[in-house]
Amino acid sequence: MGISDFGKKFNTTLQNVDEKYSWINDMIKARQELVIMYIKLLNVSLSRSSNQKDICYPSYEDVTDFCNHLIDYISHGHFDLYPKIIELIENCSGRSLSIANRTMPKIEQTTDFLMRFTDKYADDLDEGKMQTLKKDLESVGKCLELRLKNEDRLIIALRLVHTIVTQI
Repeated sequence: MGISDFGKKFNTTLQNVDEKYSWINDMIKARQELVIMYIKLLNVSLSRSSNQKDICYPSYEDVTDFCNHLIDYISHGHFDLYPKIIELIENCSGRSLSIANRTMPKIEQTTDFLMRFTDKYADDLDEGKMQTLKKDLESVGKCLELRLKNEDRLIIALRLVHTIVTQI
């Protein structure tokens, strides 16, 4: 997958929701920032130096900043945003709640993988870890893609419930 394909893979243009749910708009903004950080890391890890023999690695600071942002994003989702979304959906529609029940286990699987990544790269970076970074970042990209698609499903379900409730 080429770098230009990432914009298509990660939905960073999900439409903002009603102002009543501005905290979801904040999540969308944080998602955009996370994806930009990810793409920057991947770009550097895919590049080569001018003599084409040496691989260029991202700075340790960029890697740890990405890991910290990723942990913040994951934590905020699990401990703040997802419970709010599920509660709102649950209060309005049992059918939409089934979407949440199918979606949350998929999000939790991505959490486990992404946390293992941050455990590996957040501290004590060395040359050996940096040599595996490119491969691991490619796996992170696939995982983020799955996570964001499932987050989208929750947001869309909330939007639908909101639309139905406001029309009643």
